[in-house]
Amino acid sequence: MVRVLLCATLLLVLGARSAHALGERIEAAELRASHWSGGVIADASFTPGARSAPALEPFLGTLRLNEAIMSSKPRKLAPGLVLGRDPQLFPGVALSFFTDGGDLVPFTQDVIRYSSAGRGKSFWDILVQPGRVWSEPGDGGWSRAAFPFALVNAIEGETHNGLALYLYRGTQVSNLRFQIVQQTAPFYIKHQFVAAGLVPAVFESASTERLAQLRSAYAELRADQVPVADWNALEAIVGPGKLTGFDGTMQSGLIVLSGLDYRGTFYLKECKSAGGALPWCDRARFGVWSATKALANETALLRLAQKFGPQVFDLKIRDYVTEAASHAGWREVTFENAIDMATGIGNGSTEINPNNSSDGYLDPSYARWYEAPSVHEKLEALLDDGRVYPWGPGKVTRYRDQDMFILGVAMDRFLKSREGASADLWTMLRSEVFEPIGVHEAPTNRTIEPGGAPGQPLMAYGYYPTLGEQVLIARLYQAGGKWADRQILYGPRVKELLPGRRPQGLSTGQMLAGGESTYRNAFWFATYTSSGGCRIYYPRMVGWGGNLVALLSGGYTGIRIAKGDDTEDVAVADTDGMSRVADRLSPACN
Repeated sequence: MVRVLLCATLLLVLGARSAHALGERIEAAELRASHWSGGVIADASFTPGARSAPALEPFLGTLRLNEAIMSSKPRKLAPGLVLGRDPQLFPGVALSFFTDGGDLVPFTQDVIRYSSAGRGKSFWDILVQPGRVWSEPGDGGWSRAAFPFALVNAIEGETHNGLALYLYRGTQVSNLRFQIVQQTAPFYIKHQFVAAGLVPAVFESASTERLAQLRSAYAELRADQVPVADWNALEAIVGPGKLTGFDGTMQSGLIVLSGLDYRGTFYLKECKSAGGALPWCDRARFGVWSATKALANETALLRLAQKFGPQVFDLKIRDYVTEAASHAGWREVTFENAIDMATGIGNGSTEINPNNSSDGYLDPSYARWYEAPSVHEKLEALLDDGRVYPWGPGKVTRYRDQDMFILGVAMDRFLKSREGASADLWTMLRSEVFEPIGVHEAPTNRTIEPGGAPGQPLMAYGYYPTLGEQVLIARLYQAGGKWADRQILYGPRVKELLPGRRPQGLSTGQMLAGGESTYRNAFWFATYTSSGGCRIYYPRMVGWGGNLVALLSGGYTGIRIAKGDDTEDVAVADTDGMSRVADRLSPACN
């Protein structure tokens, strides 16, 4: 499966330009009309203008949308249907909101299943994040409401981020205007794209039963938000030249955003989109693909080790995934082997000098597992596939999403064996790790089960964190797995993984600026030689396209969201520039 990327310069505007010049506001009459002028315009048009005032009334209700054809560049997102569904259709979802001050707050930030629930014809599910409400002069007594969102698909791991705007007055709503202007690297939809449309909307009342709880949850979320400041402010603090080269050799046009967590504030470089700087970038959710392996899967494993002891690392997969018991290759594979992606099973060659950790990764059989909807079907495809390598488990890393998925299933079943059938791995991760550190939402893709059951989190990819949520998880690791006075993750292992002078991990064959990258516990380790002359090894959470969280020396964390092709360009995975900046701020050899 070849992932084809469009040149970033082609993504600036749609072929059919809007009648509005970039920067003009969207007229109320257009939002209420049955036709629209079409096209991507400046993102600022979806936000309060210079003459805006508070909303004339609060909003509480549900927007019921119809499926609608998206105008896009390229004109067709696919030559035909994808997995039997149409990616050209905006999903006909129902979106419920309430207002909190000037904020427009969705009832849920979880994945709203549409395509994956078998509804309509669209390829897409959707994520919705908090936006704003306000009023503009000349709108005839209507208020405006806008929010960021992302189109996603339940078996994939990218986001196609956009903005939406509608008018409301009492129980009346206008059409919903939207545009999609930013994305992380796609997979089955081969192209990166921009799109826009006008969707008919109907107002429906929303239940008030959980409203007090939702307001309280939103207040907690806001209280725990990571402060975000402009990159220039950091430059003013640390002095000229200290931040030079932060993005390394990565092509600027492939970077969505990047920045550094420095002394309690995240300093953000521009948050790019086809319509200019993306509004509410700190609220947007990003598909980070395989960074999920460290952000979620490793984090869950380290929580289990803290709760039940380090013997969890040595548990056998087959003892909990009984479907694997009759498969000879899985007889001795441990939780540790799976998180190292060193199960000794795969479809690559037996050549290991040098090793290529991607050998056999996206072989022709991968699609059967990738597209399998349910836990049962995914396990069946996984166990039917892959031969046993001669070296056995624990010796050689060969990158396999399947290993991370089966580990997630094994951890979930282990937790059930200790806490009862109602226990759930993702619920544990949310309640015992994420919420205590301030991560109050955790949308992720799950398997699609008969009867609409919640399903098993994919764990190999599919987590959709905000920028701030990635920062908070990174801070937990940088603090040795401890938050305030509570040890949340298994400290001895976390401390082993943090930046230091000791090499660790298995060979990957991936050569970066500082030498070969190694792999351990879902982290890709990189190396650099400090200004003081010592060699530093540091871990990175890395996902397809250049999405990464680098735990740098000095307690700093660098983050990049990107849309590159790391199968062809090693610069996509390189963080040498980040490590050099961290070393200038706090020399690692001191």
